Amino acid sequence: MSLPLLWHIPVSHFNEKVRWALDFKNIPHRRRCVGADFLFRAWRATGHGTLPILFLDGNPVRDSTAIIAALEQRQPEPALYPKDPAQLHRALELEDYFDEVLGPSLRAALVTPLFREDPDLALRVLTTGMPDRAYRKLRPLARIFPAYYRFRHKIQTQRLPQDRADVTDALDRISRELQPSGYLVGETFSVADLTAAAMLSPVLQPAEMQYPLAVALPDSLRQYRDELARHPAAQWTLEMYRRHRGSSAEVAVERS
Repeated sequence: MSLPLLWHIPVSHFNEKVRWALDFKNIPHRRRCVGADFLFRAWRATGHGTLPILFLDGNPVRDSTAIIAALEQRQPEPALYPKDPAQLHRALELEDYFDEVLGPSLRAALVTPLFREDPDLALRVLTTGMPDRAYRKLRPLARIFPAYYRFRHKIQTQRLPQDRADVTDALDRISRELQPSGYLVGETFSVADLTAAAMLSPVLQPAEMQYPLAVALPDSLRQYRDELARHPAAQWTLEMYRRHRGSSAEVAVERS
């Protein structure tokens, strides 16, 4: 079998979710950090303009949930899916909640004020870790890019208070769902824990992140980050990173 190949962008909670799954399972793989044309490339590969995409034996698998399911089938141990059927159902339910609520809400809570205050800085944040030419290609579009990005991700500026409330609700749910083991489901780390922590990684910037932000955030976002960091669920997230993020299983860096 050929090495899995991951198409990804560095600053993305969904891409981090898949990178973590590959590393947690210690699956040797290659990574291709795509640039500003990733929408076209992704669409040509899968018919959808989204990342991450994992090529398994040359076949593209899109969507972080589907990718982890494929990895569980390919290499069951160490497991991210609980073996007990009821616990598995619960873990998948929580994975879906964090994917569909926490991830999009946190994205909107961060980029809405960032686009409003400094569109150029927003581009630098979003292209962190990409090939250098990615920022240069997007820079002439700085005035219109925010509108496109909001349209693509269904972000409404007037919803900022609600988006941030939804983030807080998700943090509260993490705290409520925690078991005596310290994990969200059962006695061990699972896809539920990985997903919740990965969704929060762009704002909390755990020390174990492989692609940290290369630019300083404006004061307003630093204040928001500090506010979130005081929540017990944020401290739990940092602990999950310390315990389980581990080292990269990437065997080579492939850029385009």
